[in-house]
Parts: sequence; C-alpha cells; structure tokens
Amino acid sequence: MPFKERLGDRRTDLRFEIIGQLWGSIEIVEPHPLLNLTRGGALIESRTRLNPDGVRAVRFRFNGTTHDIQARVRHVTSEAVPDGERFLVGLQFIEPSAAALEQIDRLVAARLAETTPEAEA
Repeated sequence: MPFKERLGDRRTDLRFEIIGQLWGSIEIVEPHPLLNLTRGGALIESRTRLNPDGVRAVRFRFNGTTHDIQARVRHVTSEAVPDGERFLVGLQFIEPSAAALEQIDRLVAARLAETTPEAEA
C-alpha cells in the first residue's frame, strides 16, 4: 500500500495514493412532483434528464408510511418552461411490495372518490 508522508501534512487520517483512474459514483436524493400514479408505475416531473431504461430507487411517502420501490425509466419527454426545461419521466415499478401496492390502491381510490360526482336520487 503506497503511502507518502508529506512535509507539513497536518491530516490525521491515513491516505493512499491512487495510481491511474479510479471511478466512483454519486447518488443524489431529490424530491420530484408526482403527476400520476398507478399500480404499475408513475409519471413524475424532473429538472434533470433521466436515462431511458435506467433503474432507479424511488421512495414514496403516503400518510406517514414510506415505501422504497425499484423503478425502470420507460420514457422521458422534454418540455420548455419559462425558467428552463423540465422532463416528464414515466417510471415502471419493478416488483413493488404488497404493502406499497395496497397503499397505492387506497390513494387512487380516495382520489377517485373526491373527483367522482355522486349519483342523483
């Protein structure tokens, strides 16, 4: 393990010199507006273009309950907006848990009840 001591180096942690290239990645967690939702997927709005067919970790919070779901990016549509560009991103859920599906069903049913006019007697 190559280690160089440098004169005047005040770092207290051990450092290793990397020879050549060492690739890494960064994950950024960012909230996105949810435009629509079904058992099979969701449409979100993003300021960042996501790569089609990429798999992403998605976290939904419903009534204080959090569900983590893997999702595949199925389509990305660009729209010009006054302050730049936004992307409409279609996600397909990959094996969501039964609890997540139940919560999605409850949310959709509640939204339908709000928008469906009552039948007249």
